[in-house]
Amino acid sequence: MIQPLRTVHRLAFVALAFVLPVVLVAGLGARRPRGPSRVLVLQLSSSAYLVRKSDALWQKHAIQTEFYSDSNLSGDIQVAMRPAQELNEPDLLLYWSVAQPTGDSLPDAAQLLGPFAVGEAFSLPLSADRGGYLILFSLPHHGLFDTAKVEKLP
Repeated sequence: MIQPLRTVHRLAFVALAFVLPVVLVAGLGARRPRGPSRVLVLQLSSSAYLVRKSDALWQKHAIQTEFYSDSNLSGDIQVAMRPAQELNEPDLLLYWSVAQPTGDSLPDAAQLLGPFAVGEAFSLPLSADRGGYLILFSLPHHGLFDTAKVEKLP
């Protein structure tokens, strides 16, 4: 009576020895891409000057946003953000988009600026002087955390 159960048990463990590694490899291969591994986060230079400062730019959170321009770099605009309270969301990524985000997904043409860090300066694309949207995207939740509409910058 016990011998047939032992045989089934042995066969089940042999099958799991082959199936579990296949499932693990398939799961690792199906993960979403993390984006570029080397994203440049800039430090503000001593020649950078404040172009605009706003406390009420973001829709859901109070984040002080400062836009800087550099007299040495023509047309280059940098943005630095400081939230009023700590943002308790893991792995936030900062994106720039000319198109307005709809729903809970990123626009197709959104450009990754880098992982969000308090007080770090991010270089905006050249199209930023016409205006667009800053987007905080939560990587673990695959959804928008917050968005900010940026009007035309001088």
